[in-house]
Amino acid sequence: MDIKNFQYILVPNILRNYKCSSSGECCKSKWRIDIDKASYDKTKLFLEKEKENIDDYMEKSSNGGYVTKFANGYCKLITEDKLCRVHRDFGWDCLSDTCKVYPRILKLTSRGMEMSLVFSCASSAKLLLTEEEFKIIKVKKEDLFFMKPHTVNFMIPENNLPTSPGSRYFELEDFMIKLTNLKGELGLKLEYMYKILQEYYESQEIQKFNFEQKLLEFKKYQRSIVDDDKVNDMIIKIVLEKETAGYKSVANEYINLFKNLKLKKDLKSSSVHFRENSFSFSLEDLRELKQKWNHRYENVLKNYLSCFIFNKEFYNYMHYPMFKMLILAVMLKTKILLSIEYLGRDLTDDELIFVIKTHDNDFSHGSNFFSDFYSSGKYEMSVDEYIKKLLTVLY
Repeated sequence: MDIKNFQYILVPNILRNYKCSSSGECCKSKWRIDIDKASYDKTKLFLEKEKENIDDYMEKSSNGGYVTKFANGYCKLITEDKLCRVHRDFGWDCLSDTCKVYPRILKLTSRGMEMSLVFSCASSAKLLLTEEEFKIIKVKKEDLFFMKPHTVNFMIPENNLPTSPGSRYFELEDFMIKLTNLKGELGLKLEYMYKILQEYYESQEIQKFNFEQKLLEFKKYQRSIVDDDKVNDMIIKIVLEKETAGYKSVANEYINLFKNLKLKKDLKSSSVHFRENSFSFSLEDLRELKQKWNHRYENVLKNYLSCFIFNKEFYNYMHYPMFKMLILAVMLKTKILLSIEYLGRDLTDDELIFVIKTHDNDFSHGSNFFSDFYSSGKYEMSVDEYIKKLLTVLY
């Protein structure tokens, strides 16, 4: 839908200082860079003035739109100093919405324009390392590194049906974010969150549901989900499902990290181990890896999940977004732990940023992986059981 003029943007405080580092990373040939018609037409006019042909830089895509061409691994419109020629020479209004928005997530809601980020960009991923308590703030548009796109395709309307969970959505979101900020293990907070979500979505008196009271009651909440049997197999299943979905390189990275757990300081045994197609990841492996977890990594994961909640994933449903959020959390935690084991030490900030960035790129872009996996039933248990098993990894 068209965007009306707005003065303020709602944004997580930890993301407000995002700024592009002009690394050119998001302009590499590993990405598909879509160009909308408005941007195509404007760029064509500017290039014609320079006696150049836009066909040298863009081509029609299979869906009838346009995509950029690449040379030497980068978009052909990137300069040698990693600056976008369209932005530099023709102005930001000439950019496609894809290039204006990434890595931002924009949503026009009933309380205003909201902005979050995806974390496949190193400049955004590093913001998750902050220790500042997560909260939503209102920022003047001109105080953000922000370029207004032509349209936003997602809207959270007012829901005036008093019996609908969506009628109090923003209160629910506020409760979930406040809960993640409370002291205590993230696993316990997420277990309690799942319990309260179930109560809320099943409530016959939505308008009387007391979120503040539920926050107070968390102080007395005791862990009830302890059965982690075969959760290691569930992690392997997620990796193999990524491979089946066409992301073989993603799966291979995890498989090689799993293999690293069994390596010994012996060339002969290591050579055999790497040549074999089989690999393993036992429950004991997982439990031992979890001993390497610390507050620094827990804080990153907390911030990552708070941003997920802010993205309005829970507006229409409860089970699917919980399913998706926990897979993302479990796989990020697993990748951090496997990376620590591989290096034999704690991760530096740059290494941690790299792990976050690659994880988000592997799991948050370009496919229907989560919805397909959710609807397939390949996890071979009820969604409720699956969610509860995943929760044990986060303790």
